[in-house]
Formats: sequence, C-alpha cells, structure tokens
Amino acid sequence: MTGSHAAALRSPGVWAGFLGAIAVAWGGFHPEFSFAADGWPPAWANAIGLSAPLPLNRILIVVGTIAITWGWWHLRPTRTRPAVNAWPTLGLWSLPLLLAPPVLSNDAVLYADLGWTLGAGANPYEVGLATSGSPFAPWVDPLWAGSGVAYPPLTLRLNELVVTLSGGDAYWSVVAMRLPALLSVVAMLLLLPRIAALLGVPERGAVWLGVLNPLLLLHFIGAGHNDAPMVALTLAAIWVACRWPGWLTSLLAGPVVVGLAMAFKQQGGLAVIAVAGLPVAARLAALPKGRRLWLLGWRTAVATAVTVVTFVLVSLASGLGFGWVQWLDLMGLAGTPAPLALLSKGGALFWQLGGGSYTGFLIQAGRVGTVILLLVLGWIGVRFADRPLSLVAWGSLAIAVLGQALHPWYLPWSLALLALVPLTRRQRYWVFGFAITFCIWNAIQTVIWHGQV
Repeated sequence: MTGSHAAALRSPGVWAGFLGAIAVAWGGFHPEFSFAADGWPPAWANAIGLSAPLPLNRILIVVGTIAITWGWWHLRPTRTRPAVNAWPTLGLWSLPLLLAPPVLSNDAVLYADLGWTLGAGANPYEVGLATSGSPFAPWVDPLWAGSGVAYPPLTLRLNELVVTLSGGDAYWSVVAMRLPALLSVVAMLLLLPRIAALLGVPERGAVWLGVLNPLLLLHFIGAGHNDAPMVALTLAAIWVACRWPGWLTSLLAGPVVVGLAMAFKQQGGLAVIAVAGLPVAARLAALPKGRRLWLLGWRTAVATAVTVVTFVLVSLASGLGFGWVQWLDLMGLAGTPAPLALLSKGGALFWQLGGGSYTGFLIQAGRVGTVILLLVLGWIGVRFADRPLSLVAWGSLAIAVLGQALHPWYLPWSLALLALVPLTRRQRYWVFGFAITFCIWNAIQTVIWHGQV
C-alpha cells in the first residue's frame, strides 16, 4: 500500500465523506423521491428507503451532505497536512451511491425517458417527456412531463445508448445514467493534474477543488448529470492547447473538441476562448489593452468558427437537428435561486395580478436576463483578456449564477476551471464558501420541497 493510500485510510475527512455518502444514498432510496405513488420500481429499493422512515430519511440526506462537505474541507491542502490520493478517496466516497437511485435530482429519469423515446424512433424535441410509452414515465417529474428538452443531440444519443445497453429496465437504466458521468470524472482526474503541471499550478490543490468537491460527488456521480461529459471534453480541449501550443491545436484541433463538448451541453462553447488564447497568453499579458483584445478577438473568432461548424455537423449527423432551440425558454420555470430568475418571477406575480400572463412575462423577462448575462460576460471578457483561462473560469460561473436557472450541477465546471487559475486569498475563500453553502442549502431545499409535493 502506498503512502498516499495509507493516508487516505487514516484521514478522518475521508471516512466522514464515506459515511456521509452512505447517509445520502440511504435517504435517497426513500419512495418519496421517486415522483410515483408506489415508489421506485424494485421492491428492495423501497424497502431500503422505508427503513429510514419520514423524516429520518430527510435528516440523513442533509446530515450526510454536511459530512461530505466537512470531509472535503478537512482534506484541503495545507503545509502540514499530508497529501491524500484522490483516486481511492473519490472511489470510496462514490461506492455507496453507485446502486442507489439518483440523489438530490431526478434528472437521470428524464435522460432514460429521452433515450427510450429515441430508441422507439421518435424525436425528443418533438415528443414530450413521459409521453412515448416508456417504462420510466411514472417517475418523470410532473413539472417537465409533456415538454421537450433543450439538451443538444449528443446527450440524447448517449441517453439512447445507455438505455439500450441496460435493456430498458425501469430501474437499472436510470442507475446506468451514472456511467457517462463516472467515465467523465475519471477523465477529469487524469486531465486536471496534467493541465495544472503545464500551467505551473499546484496539482494537489487543483484536484482537491476541481474533482474532490462535494458538488461533483453528489451531482455528477450521485445524480449522474449530463454536464459531466461536457466538462471532461472542455478540459481535454484545454489540455491539448497547453500540451501542444501551436496554431493547429489552438485554432483547429482544440476547437473541434470544444464543438463536441457543445454537443453535450451548449455552454461548453465558452471554453473556445481559453483554447484560442492560452498558447499566446504571454503575448496577451504584454500587449496594451487594444492590441490585446484584437489578438484574442481574431483568434477566438477563427476558433469559434471551427467549433460552430463541428457542432452543426454533429447535430446534423445525429439526425436530430436543432429542435432544442424551441425549449430554451422553459429553463426559467424551474424553482432555483437564480437571482435574475427570482426577480423575473416576482415581476410575473405582479403582472399576473394585473391580469397579464404569468408564463408570458416570465419568458420575456428571461430574455432580458439573457441580455444582462451577455453584458456581464462582455465585461469579464475585457477584464480578463490577458488571462484567457481566468476569463472562461469566471465566465462559466457568471453563466451558472446569472442564467435562467441556478442548479448545483452547473458549478463543478466552474470549480474545475477555477482550480487551474491563480486566485487571491479573498477569491479562494469566496469560492470555497459559495460551494459549501450552496451544496448544503440545496440538500435542505430539496428535502423541504419534496416534503411539500
């Protein structure tokens, strides 16, 4: 046994995280989180859940989340704390979650339903969720039943593959939606320290913030969210641009990989700025602002053209096209703490009291919010034009916070990118505090919301 493996077995933080994961998984088995009157499909899953009756199951989830968060914080790199190998640590934390239903979110059920719809020969952009006769329909969140989705085509094709390989089983196909996320996390564990070494960033801190964080554990591995492949591919594109910093990688090969990332989640396209700018980062820092913006601008424009062409070709080759565009406005209907969305909903209530359409106001306000987000991204672009990776890192956080919906599974991408850039002491603790607070708050909010359904 290596020293780092032994340190993992001795660390209280590692075992706190493991016990926390057991508690979250146990609480997540409870039938109340299934959206179906008779609970999860297999009786044994319901039996495990009911062994922690209400409200104990909710307490387990919240306490487990706190334990995972404490364990992660306890492992943070310091001068006196011995290093702990991330591989066995994350593996141990993941084990209790692997066979459990998706935790803190039922989106994996939606993925399975979408995969079934595609396998049945229908287009999910045209056929609403829970309407294709899939075995997953009873467990689809009623908020989204009957609606299409804004997921791009590679995500849907991946959903179809997972459902096919798992035999379309009502339970195991949902659980199997974790497999792409798990493979993506493995890729992140391989890529982050390599990128950190190329950039001169401490590898241990990059892995701790970028991969070991509780948001990734709970929402990529625990819930199987489809943001994970996008994150892995954007990191792969950044690694390519750093490892071979020439025009071929930064303006062609890297942008192609970013285009593939976009075909999983559209926001991955932001990474093209880092791919285009990192090979000339030293020149950008030395130039005056005007020439700096010109250099980064034209390189980003060329790389973006390659990315967009890749995304379009993949979308056409998938046979699904661009039907996701018509469903973008639905994101604002989710009950999240996104600041601009909360303001929009407040305005929509007053509009409704005056006889107007609540949904109509919300959709229009969402479009105004998009304009505000674009203005913020523009300011970030000018502010960090000399540091393209920092630009993408802070830009990704702006997209997560100021978008139509703020979900915890949007944040692991930002944390992975922020782990690779220099942060001031104030910025570090702001990021750490936000991640910890939002992770615990989301667990509390989720169990309260389910208790009211």
